[in-house]
Amino acid sequence: MRRGAREQASEWLTRKLYTLVGVVMLPLLAGYLLWRGVKQPAYFARWSERFLGLALSRRYRPFRSVFRGISRDHVLWVHAVSVGETRAAAPLIRGWLGQGHDYRVVLTHTTPTGLETGRSLFADDIPKRLAQQYLPYDLPWANGFFLRWARPGLAVFMETELWPNLLKSLAHLGCPAILVNARLSDRSARRMRRFRWLAGPALQRLAVIVAQTQEDADRFVAEGAQRSMVQVSGNMKFDLVVPEGIREMGRQWRSLAGGRRVWLAASTRDDEEIALLEAWQHARHDGRLSADDLLVVAPRHPQRFDRVARLIEGSGLSFSRRSMNQMPQNDQEVWLGDSLGEMFAYLELSNLVLVGGSLVPLGGQNPLEACALARPVFFGPHMFNFHQIAQALETEGLGKSVQSVDDWIDQGVKLLD
Repeated sequence: MRRGAREQASEWLTRKLYTLVGVVMLPLLAGYLLWRGVKQPAYFARWSERFLGLALSRRYRPFRSVFRGISRDHVLWVHAVSVGETRAAAPLIRGWLGQGHDYRVVLTHTTPTGLETGRSLFADDIPKRLAQQYLPYDLPWANGFFLRWARPGLAVFMETELWPNLLKSLAHLGCPAILVNARLSDRSARRMRRFRWLAGPALQRLAVIVAQTQEDADRFVAEGAQRSMVQVSGNMKFDLVVPEGIREMGRQWRSLAGGRRVWLAASTRDDEEIALLEAWQHARHDGRLSADDLLVVAPRHPQRFDRVARLIEGSGLSFSRRSMNQMPQNDQEVWLGDSLGEMFAYLELSNLVLVGGSLVPLGGQNPLEACALARPVFFGPHMFNFHQIAQALETEGLGKSVQSVDDWIDQGVKLLD
């Protein structure tokens, strides 16, 4: 009994220190949002949700539930950080809403692109059946305001989200918290181990951890989760549903392309485009590619759209931009896909796909979206965020690893020929 009391006291003290660090960091957090906002203005908006846990408007008044008259047991809260997590959560959210007319969802995000993705996926349900906002920073007052507004009966966190104060507040309210589609890489496990004094109690407060693989499950157990609370159910990203409307848009683009072979570099990041454009130029000059080959570049982050446009312009390649409602002309070599929420349309347009974030050590992006449209998918050597998926695709002959953009072009030409 005394040991249990000591553990409780130790946890209370560590959370207080953690909260104190969070309070001290508030100016840095504000500075970070301002810095991000310079490149992506959406970061300038909705700060009250991040720092106070609620929107400062009449319909989001403190202590006023977003879904008045609805039983807490029928309110599901899902936290999906950004685009990939939001898309992965879509079947779960639709399944919950499909249980009856009085079921509701509160959907939170960390990034503006996640918020925009959720708005696009659930446009028909907002605001009557689904409410959106940013997840507040893990501060007690922000959590308190948010939970009084959301009133969830069940909290679901996507992938790897552990917030000590928030999980404590949920436990105090008697609201179970579940980690689904959970993954824990070796690198994340080492980081968690350095903060075991915080991560351990947070893991213990989860009702269930639903891991993607047995390896992920074993890592969670090694870091303090009880074996009995960890299950393995596979990766929810395999359950994606392609919206027919956006796919039809891609078909229309394809008809306008006039039979050209379309190479899509999807979700490119951190100036990967430099090597991409150089390799494309060389392949055009040495005859491996012809005027019928069209390169489509779709950057991952909207704050980089103008930067990528400048890179293409500086390369000397002729191009047009989706954001200006320009379709590529027959003599243009590159089309810049600088739009949000249209990745499936770009995939439908393409003949083959290169996954961005994989040619440099960033961990890659989800290759399953290309597979869902039956497009040959290639990825670089750095797919550690999607290691199991990439390995399975190669094993089944559905995807192929390349070492460089030149390698992609060589392999792609062979495939297309």
